[in-house]
Amino acid sequence: EGGAGTWSDGKLTTRIGKNSEEVRSVLQRLVAFGAPERILVDGKPHLGTDRLVRILKSLRQHLEARGARFVFNCSVADLLVEPGGGRVAGVRLANGSELLGDKVLMGAGHSARSLYAQLLSHGVALEPKPIAVGFRVEHPQDLINRIQFGEFGTLCERGSGKVPVADYRLAVQVQDGGPGAGERSCYSFCMCPGGQIVPTSVRPDELCVNGMSFSKRQSQWANSALVVSVTPEDMRPLCGDHPLRGVEWQRIMERRAAEMGGGDLVAPVQRVTDFLAGRVGLEEEGVIESSYRLGVRQAACHELYPSFVTEALRNALREFDRLMPGFVCKGEAVRSLPSIARQ
Repeated sequence: EGGAGTWSDGKLTTRIGKNSEEVRSVLQRLVAFGAPERILVDGKPHLGTDRLVRILKSLRQHLEARGARFVFNCSVADLLVEPGGGRVAGVRLANGSELLGDKVLMGAGHSARSLYAQLLSHGVALEPKPIAVGFRVEHPQDLINRIQFGEFGTLCERGSGKVPVADYRLAVQVQDGGPGAGERSCYSFCMCPGGQIVPTSVRPDELCVNGMSFSKRQSQWANSALVVSVTPEDMRPLCGDHPLRGVEWQRIMERRAAEMGGGDLVAPVQRVTDFLAGRVGLEEEGVIESSYRLGVRQAACHELYPSFVTEALRNALREFDRLMPGFVCKGEAVRSLPSIARQ
């Protein structure tokens, strides 16, 4: 229940001013539906996946009491478009039933690829947009605490200490190593202190992951997406000029990742030091541990993406290690893929 929000980390951050009237009204509404009051004063308010599930259920019950109807376990198969005028009058569900309305709002998520194709078939103008792709990188949370807080890192105590568990936010412009020697932005995204990596795949032959934290952030792991920008022009060699080439590019990368993991949503994994060196880790170096519960398999993650993505990520990792000494260490691993963010 709740769609993508069910597995959101619940960070209540914004770039439009957390004390603006609009943002305050959202925070106050969340409190009314069960969020702790401290989100109104915290510098980095956080709910956690466990709280979000309860809040979303309360919100749904509130709306149902006022006449709203929710349809679960059913997907939209097509739009109902009026002949001639082109107005969208409703949707046809996968079970054959129809829902009509004066207005139709689409909150299409990452699992709605077929809906994008339907929009195109109805003559809706679509164009590709830049995305960001990369990996989830995972560290022991204690390491991030020490890097960020020094001697005070010991006071975090797995989310129950006097100091909150540490996070980070990194962004750099790096060379991508391509023939044009272009620069790309590379940055951390959705950093989850005291969190875990979870699958977000919608097909067993396509692998995609995300990160989340429970409200107390008590996991021994910290994870974040490390992503690099990819433009529609970058996608042409693999996917041509189709307006949905970004969707197809994503599908290709996710299938490669699933194959590298060996199936059953096992995630390919590689130590960052090996990723930088372009080699697969040796068995005698030990098993790579991870919070990802469906299992990991050592693989050549440096061969997954086109070379411009890999080289940009390598250059960014070196720069991140300069900004946060210890970020690149032998025990740290790049975890699975693809971590994809729409810009």
